[in-house]
Amino acid sequence: MSVVKIDKKDTLPRRRKRRKKKGKLLGIGILLSIYVGLSTAALVLYGPFEHLRSTVIGAVLTSRHPWYIEYFYSPTALAKYKPVGMDKMSEGDMRTDNFSDVHDDGIEVIPIEEKRYNGSLLVVKDPKRVHVAVTKHINNVGQTVSEMVKDANAVGGINAGGFYDVKGKGTGGIPMGITISRGKYISGDQSVRQPVIGITEQGALIIGKYKYEEIKELGIQDAISFGPQLVKDGRPFLGEDDGSWGIAPRSAIGQRSDGAILLLALSGRGSDGVGATLLDCEKIMLDNGAEFAANLDGGYSSELYYQGDFLVAPSNPLGERYVATSFIVDGVKNSVEH
Repeated sequence: MSVVKIDKKDTLPRRRKRRKKKGKLLGIGILLSIYVGLSTAALVLYGPFEHLRSTVIGAVLTSRHPWYIEYFYSPTALAKYKPVGMDKMSEGDMRTDNFSDVHDDGIEVIPIEEKRYNGSLLVVKDPKRVHVAVTKHINNVGQTVSEMVKDANAVGGINAGGFYDVKGKGTGGIPMGITISRGKYISGDQSVRQPVIGITEQGALIIGKYKYEEIKELGIQDAISFGPQLVKDGRPFLGEDDGSWGIAPRSAIGQRSDGAILLLALSGRGSDGVGATLLDCEKIMLDNGAEFAANLDGGYSSELYYQGDFLVAPSNPLGERYVATSFIVDGVKNSVEH
């Protein structure tokens, strides 16, 4: 058997050349990726595609980090993309709908499948089963929706109102706006008119801007603050204006004429799609018979939990987000699910 001698002096330069060549290729690849990224960003932010630009800017402006986009545009230029306020709601609507006689324990799950997003609509036939749950660590840290559901021995839940992002930590401990749970005032300014998404003792979903005295007059037992309103009297509230909120995971709540509460969550920022607009939520609510509907907190907070599992899982790569409030569905004996 012959033995091949390796000339180390001959192979070392070759190895160095190969490493040098690989280094050059890697450098070219990195520079190419940077070029493509910057070119794409420039095309989106300054190119001819106004709808795409509006969608992207809207998504950033309504995220937890709106200042990112301020590096690229002046305040004057950004003014045209200013998102509709979450307080875009009807005022002075003193509804008196009474669903006390509704005792249907049925709950229906309707899957939502579109190109840009997937999701689920939970139809709770008896609206009096839906209540606001609040983190038990209020003013400190939030809880996950699934924790709130389990703590209340409920069967399901969806994220509800916004919360203050204290020092960028986003711990979900401080609810935004007015908060009422099962008839108990929790927090919020009682002296000003503010956006309210609430449910009365008779099961009517109330959406609008109210003072605390009006909230008590309406008999609202559970309430959070968020928005904007999506549907009023069975008609689109936003019209053709997408609100400039861009695309993102979304949550919403609505009510049909028979009293059934609609809890909607749509996915995004992952394999299930890129997200939905406010108009997407509005259309889904209208298609499913909503007489009234409003947008809830979205993004990483969006999720829909039911019977120990996620109908719509949170898009947050770290899992469920700590939130301040949720709408939960009370469990009942011998409940009927469809």
